[in-house]
Amino acid sequence: MRYENIKSIILTILVVTSVLLTWNLWTFQPTFERIEKEANTIQEVTIAEKKEINQIVRPDTLLFHLDEKQTFGTVSPGEIDKVINEISDWNFADFENITEEADILPSFVHNEGKAVLAFPDSVPIDLYKSVIKIGDKNHADFQFDHIIIDTRQTGKKEGIVDFVSLDNRQIYRSHVPVSFIQNFKSQYFNLSEYNPEYRAYLAYKPSDKRTIYLPAQDTKMPRYQYLEKKLDSEQYKNALFSDPSVVQKSFQQSEDEYNDTLSLLRVNSDKNTLRYIKPAAGDNPAFPSGDLLKRSIDYINGHSGWTDNYQFAEIDEVNHRVVFRMYESSGYPIFSDDPKLSEIRQIWGQNEIYEYVRSSFQLGLSTETPTEVSLSSGNRVMEYLLALDGFDPELLEDVRLGYQMMLVKEAQTTFIRLEPSWFYRYEGTWKSISLDETGGMNNGLE
Repeated sequence: MRYENIKSIILTILVVTSVLLTWNLWTFQPTFERIEKEANTIQEVTIAEKKEINQIVRPDTLLFHLDEKQTFGTVSPGEIDKVINEISDWNFADFENITEEADILPSFVHNEGKAVLAFPDSVPIDLYKSVIKIGDKNHADFQFDHIIIDTRQTGKKEGIVDFVSLDNRQIYRSHVPVSFIQNFKSQYFNLSEYNPEYRAYLAYKPSDKRTIYLPAQDTKMPRYQYLEKKLDSEQYKNALFSDPSVVQKSFQQSEDEYNDTLSLLRVNSDKNTLRYIKPAAGDNPAFPSGDLLKRSIDYINGHSGWTDNYQFAEIDEVNHRVVFRMYESSGYPIFSDDPKLSEIRQIWGQNEIYEYVRSSFQLGLSTETPTEVSLSSGNRVMEYLLALDGFDPELLEDVRLGYQMMLVKEAQTTFIRLEPSWFYRYEGTWKSISLDETGGMNNGLE
């Protein structure tokens, strides 16, 4: 009996031990797996900040055509945001192509009673669906550079909003509840004449294809000066290369050069530029514009690369190129003799970035109190342009106020100056008209 009892006790111990071991085996998680996962996780590079579509793709001019003689407009980001926020709650539906019904396109856009939101270049409607509500699930795929709100329709059952592409010569009409148009007219359109953020605009027609609107009076704008704040090239190395650990660094004259045999990053301290190129990305002959612009924004958001107030400025579908331009806080575009200083430029290849070019700095601290400069009226500017030798009005694409960026190096410090100026786009190139000391105008090229 004693022997049998001992056997039972031993058997019980073995069974309990087996259960405990089995339980430990099922619940055991080796620490080396967690360590391995942590080691293989690449930390996201955060250079500045990410931005939403509505912060990057936005109108840069708002015009209200009160009647045949009165047009009031603004470039104020605050006023434009109010209107965008207003129409973002509308439900745009029943899109139809009415291009054939329109008369002369500029006259159609800038007609009495219309509010005009003007974008710098063509915007794909599929991309802009993240900003406004579109009720049509199967609407046509189109692009636009103007949104036109017709305030004359307030007595009808439905309101009309047109999406116009002056570049493609197309008009797509949508419908919204008329109550939205009525509210918009009373809150914004009718009050623009009394809003200090708006000013009177005059029209100039260089051709039947285009009408340019300019401030009718002289404009006062502050000039600024900032310290240069250099960007960390090591951060860009970690952000742009797929495997930063294999990247080799070298110094060539005034350039830091990074490469991994497939791609190259050059940061030039003399020119203050950063250029990343990946020749292996190849070429893509068919690149949808909506995809092109979205990829460009996502690419910069991928490393939080919006270091200053950049906005969408240009798109070239043929060459797969997208340009984002710096804007001053009051809504004026910033230009420079070397466009790379005030722009972010991207060229895309086969599903990959081919070239990425931008400045190697951002605006730092302000170093002086801004002083105001008075710039001539739109009439005076047009008189000047039309008097230029060889000037062909039909080649004039745009005229606007903005800032000329200049870098001034003193000892070990670089200052960034923003000088108010008039600019005009002629045959696809922006050129500047700057004031000299006597108040006259000097012609300069960007």
